[in-house]
Amino acid sequence: MRFTAAIAALGACIFGLSEAQQYAGDTITNSLPGLPGSEITYWKIADGKLNNLTLINYINHGKDGKRLVGSNLKRAIIIIHGLGRDPGTYEANMLSALSQVNNPDINTDSVAIVAPYFPNGDDKNVGYPWITGLKANQGSITNCLVWSGSQWSAGGTNQYPYKNVNTSSYAVLDQIVQYFDNATLFPNMNQIVVAGHSLGGQTMQRYAALGQQLNSRTPVSYWVANPDSYVWFSTDRPLSTSTCSIYDNYREGYTNFTSYPMTYGQNLVSAGRPAILANFNSKAVNYARGTLDLGDDASSCAPETTGANRNERFFNFIKAFPVSCADPSGRNCDTVDFIAAGHDAGTMMASAAGIARLFTDNFYGNGSRAYDFGYPRQQTGDDPFPNPSLNTSSASVNNQTYAGNMTYWGCWSDQSPASLPQMVYDNTSNTIGLCTATCAQAGYAIAGIGYGTRCFCGNYLTYEAQEVIDSSCGTPCAGNSSEICGGGNRLSLFSNGVPVVNSAPGTPETVDKAFTYINCYTEATGGARALADKATSGSFVTLEYCANFCTGYQYFGTEYSDECYCGNSFGTGASVTSSGDCSMTCAGDTTEFCGAGNRLTVYQNTTWVASSSTSASAGTSATSTASGSSSTGVSCPASNNTIAASNGKNFTIECGIDHSGGDLTSTSVSSFQGCIDACSANAQCVDISLSGSACYLKSSLLNLLVLGVSIDNDAWHGHRLWTLHSDFVIHDIRQRFRHASLLSGLKQHHGGVKWA
Repeated sequence: MRFTAAIAALGACIFGLSEAQQYAGDTITNSLPGLPGSEITYWKIADGKLNNLTLINYINHGKDGKRLVGSNLKRAIIIIHGLGRDPGTYEANMLSALSQVNNPDINTDSVAIVAPYFPNGDDKNVGYPWITGLKANQGSITNCLVWSGSQWSAGGTNQYPYKNVNTSSYAVLDQIVQYFDNATLFPNMNQIVVAGHSLGGQTMQRYAALGQQLNSRTPVSYWVANPDSYVWFSTDRPLSTSTCSIYDNYREGYTNFTSYPMTYGQNLVSAGRPAILANFNSKAVNYARGTLDLGDDASSCAPETTGANRNERFFNFIKAFPVSCADPSGRNCDTVDFIAAGHDAGTMMASAAGIARLFTDNFYGNGSRAYDFGYPRQQTGDDPFPNPSLNTSSASVNNQTYAGNMTYWGCWSDQSPASLPQMVYDNTSNTIGLCTATCAQAGYAIAGIGYGTRCFCGNYLTYEAQEVIDSSCGTPCAGNSSEICGGGNRLSLFSNGVPVVNSAPGTPETVDKAFTYINCYTEATGGARALADKATSGSFVTLEYCANFCTGYQYFGTEYSDECYCGNSFGTGASVTSSGDCSMTCAGDTTEFCGAGNRLTVYQNTTWVASSSTSASAGTSATSTASGSSSTGVSCPASNNTIAASNGKNFTIECGIDHSGGDLTSTSVSSFQGCIDACSANAQCVDISLSGSACYLKSSLLNLLVLGVSIDNDAWHGHRLWTLHSDFVIHDIRQRFRHASLLSGLKQHHGGVKWA
């Protein structure tokens, strides 16, 4: 933290008070609504390069209707608007809440309320002037700070004015905090609160994580109310990330941080996530959770990996990153307040908890603060500053024992794969007693109830199952409305003993010793199969079963959880894809992956040797890891129907055969192996024919059904290339079989003719 402190000291020097002051910015023409008891003013903001920029904001007047007197102020509150960029509404809500404080000392003379305005491109000629018809990005003609989209909420740099685009919204907040921390201007300042609701709440949580150590003389607290998502300080998440490749991108994590774009906090992020978490834990964060706010406004899949809605995400976050209040009278005391409210900023601010955190805590500078609000508590660890007269209370819990000695074990997620494998019914008579009895009679130890009507059974939970906050299960049972039967993708869980959760599945490196994992593959194109020689399917499929089923084949692949395919080569268009695409567990063993839709988990028998029959029909799309020429003494007829390798490519030797195809070039060689080496060194070559010392290279094989093959002539010898690389794929395996069946007839019909 010394390094961070050094950066903060440098920041304080750069953003000196002579460069960042209220009322000192340019007057920006706008049509923002006026607000009684406050005015729209213009903050002068420094960009670190001696340029002065302007931030529009609202600030309250004193009781006399005039501007505030610095020496009278004991508290400054910086309230951040939401996605709608309506600072006037937030200023009005704060003034309304202030009027409800039951302390005559706390009023508009002693409290400054500032509502900064972070406009974007949708606010042209409303929040700032814009002239159309100018060059791209030059229509904003003032020094007004404007951001792109909602990037202001995460500390992104400004978009306008276009000549000065290096100012982070978090640097702006730093300057406002430093302004109110100035003892010369505000000698009696006791507390600075930076607050936000909804997207403003997200702003606060991320600012607390990245915000510099300003070393202020005045305590600073961060009021985080009902954010839709949180930035996480680790790369794991409580729910599945398998279908969300961006789950850890900034703003939800710190991957691709600088691409956001971000300049603020780069040194801290470079120091690693433990350093970011330490920075966050050094701040006093006051969480305000509206217990009726169960909504979700996620704009990407990333927040969904941390919970189904705002409520669940909050509890999962504080479970992963615990809150604490070691010194209630100190500067670093977290609090968690439960407020009976929905997604309503005004109600949250004017609640007893809102008034305490925003206005009264430490008002006199003596460290006094209210206990956590909202009992009973809902989750272990959610009460960092407990009320001693109430903290023994907890939410009511179902303590009954049901059939099979099952008891309640909380609310659990139900995602893919299903947390319990067997749904035994879905009907409107569902109750806890009916479901537990049904599962117990069927020999299961666990019963899960969801959607009010559905009953699931099993002896274990699949690996993605996670316990979530109990309030996520809120759907009444269809057969007894006084009972709770889970929710949408959530199960009320009953178990005989601690429910067993399977470990995460994997892809073993080897199966049955003979087969080695090579990758996840797509299906072949044109409706064909990637592996088409032999197949089976059923709930019994595992990797081990498929390996045994495919004994004698070079490859096996499992697909869609319960399908098994065998083959010696790949169909046209089958190609390697991301290993994460093969994400479905095996029907017969949920600890293993067995492909997915149109995706195969593929294994290769590395000791496989082609028999004469399989060599003759081997396609042009198998795999080899050989490097350089590994076959010596290739000759005909001794090497007929064998495999020769050269430069990582495998070739089928076919003595007395000359395939018709697209001619590339010819060269003179001293041996059959030399001809093979010449083809392997040419990226376009898929076939050669050798006559004496003349080696003919070909780029394609023409349709055998039309053109046939060469005569029986020992003077001609050929080979075909077979490889996994898609640029050498020529025939579907079923087409090869059909072609092979016609060879003898074609030879007889065209006897004595060489097809070139």
